[in-house]
Amino acid sequence: MIKQVIDAIKDFFSNQWTPKPSPYGESPADQFGQPPQSVSHELRKQMFREFLTKQVVQGWTIEIENEFDAVLGKKRKFNWGIKLILFLVLLLIFLPLGLFYLVVVIVRGVTAKPVRRHYRINDIGLIRQI
Repeated sequence: MIKQVIDAIKDFFSNQWTPKPSPYGESPADQFGQPPQSVSHELRKQMFREFLTKQVVQGWTIEIENEFDAVLGKKRKFNWGIKLILFLVLLLIFLPLGLFYLVVVIVRGVTAKPVRRHYRINDIGLIRQI
């Protein structure tokens, strides 16, 4: 009877703590020290494609894409409203400083570079930002 109880407890804990691999951001490796297994090329391509699709939905654009890595870009937000209010305050206080600030804001707004992220998927299916 004690053996049955011990077996039932072992079964309960072994089923409860079985790791569930996720293709996005987590390693599909076993949490109990077993080495990770390689994922097929087709599955890696599919997982990476799904990841890129989710990133595009979130507003990122794909700038460069290869089989297992990609560069994503997103235009930085530029808050014109606050800049305009500060310009008007500076214009009322000191005219040349206000005009200089206007030129600086326009140049920075027009020449703003996008934020870039480089992602790569490795052999075990883990997607990482480089």
